[in-house]
Amino acid sequence: MRLLLFVLSLTASSVAFSALPLMGTVEKDSTGTYLITGQACKRYVVDTKSEDSFKSVRKLSTGDSVTASGTLDHDTCTAVIESVDYVGLRKMLGHWYSAEGIMSVRDFNSLSFYPISLKDFQNGSGYRTVDPINYRYSVTPTDGKEWVLFLSDSKSTTFATIQFNKGAATMKIYDSETGRLTKVLHLSKWSNLR
Repeated sequence: MRLLLFVLSLTASSVAFSALPLMGTVEKDSTGTYLITGQACKRYVVDTKSEDSFKSVRKLSTGDSVTASGTLDHDTCTAVIESVDYVGLRKMLGHWYSAEGIMSVRDFNSLSFYPISLKDFQNGSGYRTVDPINYRYSVTPTDGKEWVLFLSDSKSTTFATIQFNKGAATMKIYDSETGRLTKVLHLSKWSNLR
């Protein structure tokens, strides 16, 4: 009977400490990285459980949102992150331009691409004649400096990578069937959202 109770308690303990979905906003300062979740603690100190999760969290900035797998310890105010699933990058928000058009990123889920020049877009006349391509998107981390984007419009889903560099970004768009690179957008930040 004692053996059965011991086995049951071990099973219950492993279930109690198994990874759960965590969602929150990242805050970084000189003392560490924190997760703001609106739960019992004002903010949770982030502790990572793998090299991949450590690299993913290290790439995030204050104001980014994160969806991860892990646990919250309300007694020590610690968020133990096992893996980072999706992120919302604050630096991606705003208006970007390239030779191919204007990209407007309103939030962490939706963006619009206007196939128009920046000058026509600013003048407004050309802006009204061009229908945007509206996308739902999600961002996931990678090992390197790039982030992976999944873009869905009314017709299809494709994937891209994006890498940021001081007010600029390079987005590479791939064919989802073949994995072949189809387009490279060299984006410059036009303005932040107000």
